[in-house]
Amino acid sequence: MPDHSQEADNPLQGYFDWQVNTLMLAYDLAEPIERGNEEAHRNRRADVEDEVRRFTLAVIPDVYRNDPSLPWPPSVMMDITRATLLRAAQVAGLASAG
Repeated sequence: MPDHSQEADNPLQGYFDWQVNTLMLAYDLAEPIERGNEEAHRNRRADVEDEVRRFTLAVIPDVYRNDPSLPWPPSVMMDITRATLLRAAQVAGLASAG
């Protein structure tokens, strides 16, 4: 499992949490987990966190991935938001995966 211990220091952590929570709700709509099944919830959360990292990195232009010191323009955050909402809609069955 990847080490993400430094993520709490990241100013974008709150945004990442929003992405994860949004997808968790979508997965709960599509495939509810039985109440009290903490292991299944932890596993889903870990899977969703990895999924968010993958699709977020996929929409960030190389120039920003390759130089973390560059400030992100609003358009990058907008692309990440679109990707998050689209994926949530797909998971919940509200949009096609195409």
